[in-house]
Amino acid sequence: MDKDTKLINLALDAGEIMIRNGAETFRVQDTMQRILATSGQEKVEAIAMVTVLLATLPREEKGPLSMMRAIHSRSVNFRKVCEVNDMSRAFVSGKIDIDEALQQLDEISHEKEYSFPVRILFYGLIAGCFSFMSSRSALDGFIAQLIGMLLCILNEWLNNKKVPYFFAPFLGGVLSAYCACWMHPVFPGSHIDTIVIGALMPLLPGVTFAKSMRDLMEGNIISGYTKAVEALVIAASLAGGVGLTLSYFL
Repeated sequence: MDKDTKLINLALDAGEIMIRNGAETFRVQDTMQRILATSGQEKVEAIAMVTVLLATLPREEKGPLSMMRAIHSRSVNFRKVCEVNDMSRAFVSGKIDIDEALQQLDEISHEKEYSFPVRILFYGLIAGCFSFMSSRSALDGFIAQLIGMLLCILNEWLNNKKVPYFFAPFLGGVLSAYCACWMHPVFPGSHIDTIVIGALMPLLPGVTFAKSMRDLMEGNIISGYTKAVEALVIAASLAGGVGLTLSYFL
């Protein structure tokens, strides 16, 4: 593999890790362009969208080199985004060479995520704390925490089953409302509304919507609108699951 191919693969690898872990589109494009600019060529191009990356490196003798990379999954892990930023700065400043940069990206890509028990714990804490803040009731917070932990288990199971992307939030809304309605007769002092609100907090697409607004302000119209529609559809799926279940019970 020649140096130009390594360089364009480095840019695409960095962009892929960033966009798969929640980075804004304009930040991904800027990182890729800075990496490609180390070639010394003018008019390097890098385009990042929600589902695809494209990089072009002009060459006088061999002709332009272009490569495209599809993005099949997305999540949120800003630690990896920060690590890629640190790597790109070190590479652009000449502190590491291209082989070291590729090795660092491979290590970042294969870093272990938080363990399943830890994710269950924090799903529950987020749900319980938001419910407690809404009602000032420790009982509501405790019930919402249990439901949040169940939602984490449901999401993990649905991810393993490869269900349609927007079906998981719908089932999350159904489970939240069903558990809240089922627990209310057992604990008459509980409040269904604040329990459901707290339980749904880990599933709300707030980060996705905020990134869409940031991309729109930076002029990335396609990615901005795509993320905004994604956030709205997830929110509608959650609301549909909750509304359908509450209409049945209440």
